[in-house]
Amino acid sequence: MVVASPTHQIHSEKLLAIELPTIDLSGERSAVSSLIVKACDEYGFFKVKNHGVPHDIIAKMEKEGFNFFAKPFEEKQKAELAKPFGYGCKNIGFKGDTGEVEYLLLNTNTLSVAERSKTISNDPANFRQVLTPFILL
Repeated sequence: MVVASPTHQIHSEKLLAIELPTIDLSGERSAVSSLIVKACDEYGFFKVKNHGVPHDIIAKMEKEGFNFFAKPFEEKQKAELAKPFGYGCKNIGFKGDTGEVEYLLLNTNTLSVAERSKTISNDPANFRQVLTPFILL
Protein backbone atom coordinates (compact mmCIF):
# COMPACT_ATOMS: atom_id res chain seq x y z
CA MET A 1 0.00 0.00 0.00
CA VAL A 2 1.30 3.44 -0.87
CA VAL A 3 -0.24 6.61 0.52
CA ALA A 4 0.66 10.28 0.27
CA SER A 5 2.87 11.47 3.08
CA PRO A 6 0.93 13.77 5.45
CA THR A 7 3.85 16.22 5.35
CA HIS A 8 3.95 16.25 1.53
CA GLN A 9 2.49 19.40 0.02
CA ILE A 10 0.67 19.19 -3.27
CA HIS A 11 1.83 21.90 -5.62
CA SER A 12 -0.67 23.86 -7.65
CA GLU A 13 0.63 22.10 -10.77
CA LYS A 14 -1.92 20.22 -12.84
CA LEU A 15 -1.60 16.49 -12.25
CA LEU A 16 -1.93 14.02 -15.10
CA ALA A 17 -4.18 11.08 -14.29
CA ILE A 18 -3.17 7.72 -15.75
CA GLU A 19 -5.04 4.46 -15.93
CA LEU A 20 -2.97 1.70 -14.36
CA PRO A 21 -3.01 -1.71 -16.01
CA THR A 22 -5.43 -4.22 -14.46
CA ILE A 23 -4.21 -7.81 -14.48
CA ASP A 24 -6.66 -10.71 -14.21
CA LEU A 25 -4.96 -13.34 -12.07
CA SER A 26 -7.35 -16.05 -13.27
CA GLY A 27 -5.71 -16.03 -16.70
CA GLU A 28 -3.14 -18.43 -18.08
CA ARG A 29 0.00 -18.31 -15.89
CA SER A 30 2.61 -17.39 -18.54
CA ALA A 31 0.34 -14.68 -20.00
CA VAL A 32 -0.29 -13.24 -16.52
CA SER A 33 3.46 -13.29 -15.82
CA SER A 34 4.16 -11.41 -19.04
CA LEU A 35 1.52 -8.79 -18.22
CA ILE A 36 2.99 -8.28 -14.75
CA VAL A 37 6.50 -7.78 -16.16
CA LYS A 38 5.19 -5.33 -18.77
CA ALA A 39 3.19 -3.36 -16.16
CA CYS A 40 6.21 -3.15 -13.86
CA ASP A 41 8.45 -2.00 -16.73
CA GLU A 42 6.04 0.64 -18.00
CA TYR A 43 4.35 1.88 -14.80
CA GLY A 44 5.97 0.33 -11.76
CA PHE A 45 2.49 -0.51 -10.42
CA PHE A 46 -0.57 -2.46 -11.47
CA LYS A 47 -4.00 -3.46 -10.18
CA VAL A 48 -5.20 -7.04 -9.95
CA LYS A 49 -8.60 -8.68 -10.15
CA ASN A 50 -9.76 -12.24 -9.44
CA HIS A 51 -7.14 -12.54 -6.70
CA GLY A 52 -9.45 -14.38 -4.28
CA VAL A 53 -8.90 -12.05 -1.32
CA PRO A 54 -12.25 -11.23 0.35
CA HIS A 55 -13.26 -7.56 0.33
CA ASP A 56 -13.57 -7.40 4.12
CA ILE A 57 -9.93 -8.49 4.50
CA ILE A 58 -8.85 -5.82 2.00
CA ALA A 59 -10.85 -3.17 3.89
CA LYS A 60 -9.23 -4.19 7.20
CA MET A 61 -5.73 -4.06 5.68
CA GLU A 62 -6.43 -0.64 4.17
CA LYS A 63 -7.61 0.63 7.56
CA GLU A 64 -4.48 -0.73 9.26
CA GLY A 65 -2.32 0.80 6.53
CA PHE A 66 -3.90 4.24 6.82
CA ASN A 67 -3.62 4.08 10.62
CA PHE A 68 0.07 3.14 10.39
CA PHE A 69 0.99 5.83 7.87
CA ALA A 70 -0.87 8.49 9.88
CA LYS A 71 1.50 7.93 12.81
CA PRO A 72 4.38 10.35 13.46
CA PHE A 73 7.64 9.50 11.67
CA GLU A 74 9.29 8.43 14.95
CA GLU A 75 6.51 5.91 15.62
CA LYS A 76 6.74 4.44 12.10
CA GLN A 77 10.49 3.96 12.50
CA LYS A 78 9.81 1.59 15.42
CA ALA A 79 8.61 -0.93 12.82
CA GLU A 80 12.30 -1.16 11.82
CA LEU A 81 13.83 0.20 8.69
CA ALA A 82 13.33 -1.82 5.53
CA LYS A 83 16.29 -4.16 5.05
CA PRO A 84 14.57 -5.60 3.08
CA PHE A 85 11.41 -5.84 5.23
CA GLY A 86 10.03 -3.08 7.44
CA TYR A 87 9.22 0.62 7.11
CA GLY A 88 10.81 2.74 4.44
CA CYS A 89 10.63 6.29 3.17
CA LYS A 90 12.32 7.33 -0.07
CA ASN A 91 12.55 10.42 -2.20
CA ILE A 92 11.56 9.51 -5.71
CA GLY A 93 11.69 11.24 -9.04
CA PHE A 94 11.38 10.46 -12.71
CA LYS A 95 11.81 12.85 -15.63
CA GLY A 96 11.61 15.92 -13.44
CA ASP A 97 8.82 14.66 -11.18
CA THR A 98 9.79 14.39 -7.55
CA GLY A 99 8.10 13.28 -4.39
CA GLU A 100 8.28 11.05 -1.40
CA VAL A 101 6.95 7.55 -0.95
CA GLU A 102 6.48 5.65 2.29
CA TYR A 103 6.11 1.90 2.31
CA LEU A 104 5.84 -1.07 4.62
CA LEU A 105 7.18 -4.42 3.43
CA LEU A 106 6.19 -7.47 5.43
CA ASN A 107 7.76 -10.90 5.53
CA THR A 108 5.14 -13.65 5.33
CA ASN A 109 6.78 -15.50 8.20
CA THR A 110 4.28 -15.80 11.08
CA LEU A 111 6.93 -15.08 13.71
CA SER A 112 8.06 -11.94 11.88
CA VAL A 113 4.48 -10.66 11.58
CA ALA A 114 3.79 -11.43 15.26
CA GLU A 115 6.88 -9.49 16.35
CA ARG A 116 6.33 -6.48 14.10
CA SER A 117 2.58 -6.21 14.63
CA LYS A 118 3.24 -4.54 17.98
CA THR A 119 4.97 -1.61 16.28
CA ILE A 120 2.83 -1.46 13.16
CA SER A 121 -0.70 -1.53 14.55
CA ASN A 122 -2.62 0.03 17.42
CA ASP A 123 -4.42 -3.33 17.60
CA PRO A 124 -1.69 -5.98 17.05
CA ALA A 125 -4.02 -8.95 17.55
CA ASN A 126 -6.39 -7.68 14.85
CA PHE A 127 -3.47 -6.95 12.51
CA ARG A 128 -2.17 -10.53 12.89
CA GLN A 129 -5.69 -11.89 12.35
CA VAL A 130 -6.03 -9.91 9.11
CA LEU A 131 -2.66 -11.11 7.78
CA THR A 132 -3.01 -14.79 8.73
CA PRO A 133 -4.90 -15.82 5.55
CA PHE A 134 -2.10 -14.33 3.41
CA ILE A 135 0.63 -16.10 5.32
CA LEU A 136 -1.08 -19.46 4.99
CA LEU A 137 -1.47 -19.21 1.20
